[in-house]
Amino acid sequence: MNKKWFVVIFIILALDIVVSFLVKKSFINIETQTISENIKDQCVFLNGGSFKGWNNEKFSLEKIIKDSDVIVKGTALSDRIYVKGSVLTAFNVIKTYKGDIKNSKIYIFEPSYFNLGKYNNYFAYYGYNLMKPGHKYILFLKKWKYTNFVRYNPYYRGKEIYIFTHNSAIDKFEINKSNITKVINFEDDIIRYGQVKDYEVFVYNKNELTEYYQLKDKRYNVKGVF
Repeated sequence: MNKKWFVVIFIILALDIVVSFLVKKSFINIETQTISENIKDQCVFLNGGSFKGWNNEKFSLEKIIKDSDVIVKGTALSDRIYVKGSVLTAFNVIKTYKGDIKNSKIYIFEPSYFNLGKYNNYFAYYGYNLMKPGHKYILFLKKWKYTNFVRYNPYYRGKEIYIFTHNSAIDKFEINKSNITKVINFEDDIIRYGQVKDYEVFVYNKNELTEYYQLKDKRYNVKGVF
């Protein structure tokens, strides 16, 4: 092997070590929060965009399934860590439809979050609302790629961690008998999280609401999956 290839390999290894260190460092210094239900309810609701994304993407259930590494059904647990920019939530898996999981208890980074400080608010990323403990869901997931970098961190050590496939409300369907979501109208006064915390998804017009529930209902007709 000539000197040129030694240099290339050395550069690649050096970059890998630097990136690994930076990623690991960013997750070691975790800012966690303890949040009471009363504080949550009073947080100002902030719209972080539609579940269709910035490009108004047209989703199909087949696409969501194809994009996902893992699809599971189970129950959200109360074991939850509030970190900056996300919420790490425990989930008890009842059934796996796609992919392989190692444990019946997994952890998922939920993309919406509470931001406490001078202005307490709840940031709803791509229409996503947090899972409710004790409620059952079907989730479309991808493996969290940084698990190996933070394996010594006490918050993450020993946990099987996933993220949502599109980091959007479209990756989570609650298994329930009734739809309680309403269109959110920002022409009203300030909206508090307590006013919308029971919504399955945050939508901002009737067409979005219709599309979401059409996708949710369609999952029952996909053979070999659900």
